[in-house]
Amino acid sequence: MTVIATARKSRVIWLVAYGILCVVLGFWGAYDYWVRIPKHESDYAAFSRTKEVFDRLEKQSATKSLSASEISEYEAAKTEIAIYKDGAPEPVPAYDRPLQLWVYVIGCGVLGAPWCFWGLFQLRRQRFELDGDGTLIANEIRLSTDQIKSIDMSKWMSKSVATIHGIGGEQIKLDDYMMKNAHLIIGRIAHRFDPGAWNEDGTKWKPAEELAGGETGKNSGETADSAPRET
Repeated sequence: MTVIATARKSRVIWLVAYGILCVVLGFWGAYDYWVRIPKHESDYAAFSRTKEVFDRLEKQSATKSLSASEISEYEAAKTEIAIYKDGAPEPVPAYDRPLQLWVYVIGCGVLGAPWCFWGLFQLRRQRFELDGDGTLIANEIRLSTDQIKSIDMSKWMSKSVATIHGIGGEQIKLDDYMMKNAHLIIGRIAHRFDPGAWNEDGTKWKPAEELAGGETGKNSGETADSAPRET
């Protein structure tokens, strides 16, 4: 029976969602960095100048009479300050500009979004197929049964990743977190090389006496130990 492994729908959705989020955050950071923060700084500078004039003339009026031009300037400053009855502008925090630039504009927009969409492009291109005769087709690589030299299962139980080695130096990495049905391809190849350690579905083989509660497996009592996978 032919087994085909393609991108997991959950991983595709994850990459699309994070890519869109990074784009949104990138534009948000750009707006803050080039529009909101400069306007806030301009408003604060204008308010500070007006407040300085108002305070100076008010203090001066306590000791001597103001000239007509000073009275006009004082009333204009007073009127402008009254606009900020809900609260005077605060200075922009020193961390605000670097945060918007490096975290949102560069981190999310320049680096994050392309990384997500490139990963999505790469994931969607991945396709692994194991024919009934044991021939493995991995994108542009085709290995018959006798061309598969070994399989590295050292990271299978911890990270659900296995690497198939061909006699010509080929290295084909299969990640079951990313690819649906990858465990079936890995399991069949691993079982062929070491039937005493692995079942054909990628679970680890154990003799019946090691099973708890009298459970039985597929080969006279294997366990269903396996790397964590998503459906």
